[in-house]
Amino acid sequence: MFLPWPQAHSADRVRQACLVRQAGLSLVELMIAMALGMLILGAVATLFANNSRVRQETEKTSQQIENGRYATQALVDDLRLAGYYGEFSPVGLTTPASVPDPAQADVASLTAAIMLPVQGYDNASGLPSALGTLLADLRSGSDVLVVRRASTCVAGATGCDAVDTTRNTYFQTTLCSIQLNNLGAASQILISRTASEFSTSNAAVTGSANPPAFLAKKDCATAADLRTYYTRIYFVADNNQASDGIPTLKVAELGAGSFTISPLVEGVEQLQLEYGLDTNNDGSPDSYTASPADAAAWRQVTAVKIHLLARNTLTSSGFTDTRSYVLGGNTFGPYNDSYKRHLYTSAVRLNNVAGRLE
Repeated sequence: MFLPWPQAHSADRVRQACLVRQAGLSLVELMIAMALGMLILGAVATLFANNSRVRQETEKTSQQIENGRYATQALVDDLRLAGYYGEFSPVGLTTPASVPDPAQADVASLTAAIMLPVQGYDNASGLPSALGTLLADLRSGSDVLVVRRASTCVAGATGCDAVDTTRNTYFQTTLCSIQLNNLGAASQILISRTASEFSTSNAAVTGSANPPAFLAKKDCATAADLRTYYTRIYFVADNNQASDGIPTLKVAELGAGSFTISPLVEGVEQLQLEYGLDTNNDGSPDSYTASPADAAAWRQVTAVKIHLLARNTLTSSGFTDTRSYVLGGNTFGPYNDSYKRHLYTSAVRLNNVAGRLE
């Protein structure tokens, strides 16, 4: 069948239009499309990578700030309670003849040291033998801080841990008027981990103060309350875990006759302390020093300035720390490495020590 010329011509144009519509991309067009796609994909990948780096740096900074603040606050909180011994005031106790070794965990050493609620070692120098052995991973140039106190929680009371002499050393003080009138200040308290001494046979309770043969409550019949006795030794270690190279604030804490070391905050690189000495007995510091001279000077400490240098635990690409940091009277850095650092400073009043002098 033959179509008239106009109709045939129209049909040809339709077929040609269909062929045009069905035609694919040319090689040049395909290469241009691929190039444009790669450019867009590269821009998106770069944006994602930049956002990821910013997020990582933000997380590192946030973690470092959190660690630095937490470490500082942990020290502040414990120092505020330094010298707390429940209802007992240690004002009448004799100052020890020499500064004690805080790593000695026997009862006699603990009792002799009670008059020094705060003690320290400047730049990790002059450590006594037992303390040097205990703090084997101590970071060079960092200070050591010792805090002594009793728990604010009465053992066995609601919300407080029960008495466990296999884990803790305990502090007890008499409230019995007969014992207060007949016992010297040193015998009005007991630091021990022997359960019978708290309730049946305290050898120091003699003469008119006995019976009862133990430190008693106001009724002079019931054994006085027990509080966990703390000696905490704060220091910066070179490692969090063995040989990981992450400087860490740690604490050695007294248990039942020995110390246990626990990590507190990783990334703490330096700890420096200044001690405020009250030389006129009004409760306020008159001067600050990094190293009180002797036991008598340590007894005058009523405030502490904390200087703490914290760093990120991970390096930051493209960053070099060229700054120097002044902690008290000491300067650290420049480190010229890729760790970001921040300095934290705080001053704390020893409420229990200063309050007894006001």
